[in-house]
Amino acid sequence: MNLESDIIKTFSKQNDFIGDDCAYIKETKQLISTDNLIENTHFDLKSFTAYQIAHRLFLSNYSDIQSSGGMPKYALFNISFPKNKSKIALSISRNLKKISKINNVEIIGGDTTSSKYIFLSLTIISKKIDKAKVLLRSKARINDDIYTFKNIGFSKLGFLNLYQKFKLPIHIKKLSIKQFLNPKLYKYFDLFEKLPVNSSMDISDGLYTTLEEMALQSKKKFIINNIVDINPFLRAFINNEKKYLNLIFSSGEEYIPVFTASKNIIDSKIISSFKKRNIEIIKIGSVSRGKGVKIKNFNLTELNYFNHFKFSFDSFYQIKRG
Repeated sequence: MNLESDIIKTFSKQNDFIGDDCAYIKETKQLISTDNLIENTHFDLKSFTAYQIAHRLFLSNYSDIQSSGGMPKYALFNISFPKNKSKIALSISRNLKKISKINNVEIIGGDTTSSKYIFLSLTIISKKIDKAKVLLRSKARINDDIYTFKNIGFSKLGFLNLYQKFKLPIHIKKLSIKQFLNPKLYKYFDLFEKLPVNSSMDISDGLYTTLEEMALQSKKKFIINNIVDINPFLRAFINNEKKYLNLIFSSGEEYIPVFTASKNIIDSKIISSFKKRNIEIIKIGSVSRGKGVKIKNFNLTELNYFNHFKFSFDSFYQIKRG
C-alpha cells in the first residue's frame, strides 16, 4: 500500500489545488510549495551537518517552485526540537537563513515548538506568475520530446554507501556521498520562463515514478529509449544494464525536473544556455498516444522505490560490477 498516495487522495478529490509540485493561488498569482524533514526519517545527526540539513530542506521546496515555472521569493519556516538538541536546532536555523539570503528568498515567518525529535517544515512562495505560464504535469502533448538533466543516480549510491555499507571505488564514493548529503542546487527558473515547455515535474521520488505520474496525468504514453546517456560515468562502473537502469530509475531526491517540449525545439543554443550553468540537458524519450511508461529491455517488477516513510528504499537492490 502506498501511504503517501492514499493520504494525498484523501484531499485531492474535487480539489484543483492538489496534484502538481505546487499549488497555484489565483487571487495572488503565486505558486506555493511545502515540505517536511524529520530526524531519523530524512536525516540523522551522525551523517548530516546542520548546513546539509538546512540545504536539503530549502532545496526540496525551491526545486518544486522552479519545476512549476516559478521564481522562489518568500518562505515560512517551522521547527520543533527537544531541549537537548537546541544547539543543532539553532545552527540549522542560522544556516537556513544564510542559504535563503544567498538565493534571494526572504523568510517572512514561522513557528517553534518542543518535540521528541527534530521536525522541520518549510513553505516557499513564488513571485507573481500568470496562470498561463505555470507548468503542470498534465500538459504533455503527442510527439513531445522528454528531457531531464544528466547525472542522475549518485544520490542513491551515496545513501547505499552510508547506510547499507555498499562498497564503491573512492572517486565514485566521493561524488555519491557529496550528492546525497549536499545535493546540487541548479538555478533554471529564468531559463524555463523563456522555453516552450509543455509539462514538467520535479524528481523527488525517482525518475520512473515521475515519468509514470506525468504519463498518467497527461493521459499519454511515455516511451523511454535513452537511459544509458543519463549517467555514462556510472554506466561504465555498473557493467550490467538492468542494475544500471534500476539505479537510474529509482534514485530519489535528485531535485531536477523531467519536462516535455515540442519535437526538436530544444536546439544547440538552448542547450548551451543551460551548460553555462553547469546543467546538461538530455533527451530520454518521446510522448505518444496511449498510456503508461514503456521502457525497452527492463522489467518493472525489479524496480525498487524511494520511500518517504522510512530512512531507506523499499528494498536493497544489489548493484555490483559485472
